[in-house]
Amino acid sequence: MNRGVADLKAAPPRLHLRRLLTVMNYAQLLIGSAGSIETTPVPPFTHHEILGLVQPFTRRGYQVDLAASDRLARRLLFKPVMHDEAGRGGVNATEVLQLDNPRPGLHQVTRTLTLDEGLTATLETQGDDLDILLQRIEQVLPQQQFRSVEGALVALSYRLTPVNPRHAPGDAVRRVLLRGEAVIAGFRVLLRGALVRGYPAEIDVTPSTPGVALPEDLLAVIGWAWSPLRKSKAGFTGKIKVRGQEPELSRRVEAALEKTVAHLARTLTRPPAAYYEKLRGARWTVTFRRAIPALFFGGLIAGAASLTLIDVPQDSIFNLLLMGAPPLLMFGAFGMRETPSLEIPPLPRRWKATWLPEAEAAPSQMDAQTT
Repeated sequence: MNRGVADLKAAPPRLHLRRLLTVMNYAQLLIGSAGSIETTPVPPFTHHEILGLVQPFTRRGYQVDLAASDRLARRLLFKPVMHDEAGRGGVNATEVLQLDNPRPGLHQVTRTLTLDEGLTATLETQGDDLDILLQRIEQVLPQQQFRSVEGALVALSYRLTPVNPRHAPGDAVRRVLLRGEAVIAGFRVLLRGALVRGYPAEIDVTPSTPGVALPEDLLAVIGWAWSPLRKSKAGFTGKIKVRGQEPELSRRVEAALEKTVAHLARTLTRPPAAYYEKLRGARWTVTFRRAIPALFFGGLIAGAASLTLIDVPQDSIFNLLLMGAPPLLMFGAFGMRETPSLEIPPLPRRWKATWLPEAEAAPSQMDAQTT
């Protein structure tokens, strides 16, 4: 020990500095900061930068709203533009453009359309040429982001991505669905597209009146791609499994959203008794589907117990398969993107609670009894 201290004292100063830096690097690694990359903060917008960025917008009639903009966040907002085209096949909406410039050479333009009913639909795109980005935005008409399904209005939000990565003017772009929103009979339905390819889209059903209950199989009766509803903080949440790649993936998610909105519009506007009578067979199918993981697990236990009654030779290939089955099943279970839940699903009994508003619940129940 004393010899090591003496050697350390006799070492040259440069060696001391090198050892000190090594100790500091190990300390940073232990606290998790060794792999961090320090980025130079981008300065806020200057008046000269703003004048250069707003020129493509002013040529199209947009006026910058400096009071609503944020120079520190490098974000510019433009004054609202009213669209009054409902009588000509369009929509009545308020349009607001937003320009984000997190660093020089990278721009994101976002168009937000807000209807009088409160529904909003966004359209965003990124690139380095503002003229090209605005051309992409202009190619999508406001009415293309709103659809009517079974009397319910659906707002669709997209991200525009170029098919050609060179971002040349006039290149084709694809619309990637980010979000879909609808309001049905006092419920807000929100679909969020999957951020990672291969994962399901999430759908939230939020009642405007707290405490309203919904059956767990409300969405699962649509098909095998729809999961049961789970209780969340604000309401209920479910998932929709959609396979494929862009641009076909977004079209399939849109079709699934329209199917979901149509089902909810036909269901939530009628009393629960009609739901029970009309979809009784589908609800039993959902019950069996939810019980499949538990039945499979129970079958494995029963099969393993039955093997104790069979004399399997040690040199048999069947014995080798039995020895390797547990780890293979374990790897398969942990390798799944979504681990199936082991549960005993409730039986599809008649739903006693109502999801209709109080003003509509009484006459609707009387109509259901007469029919």
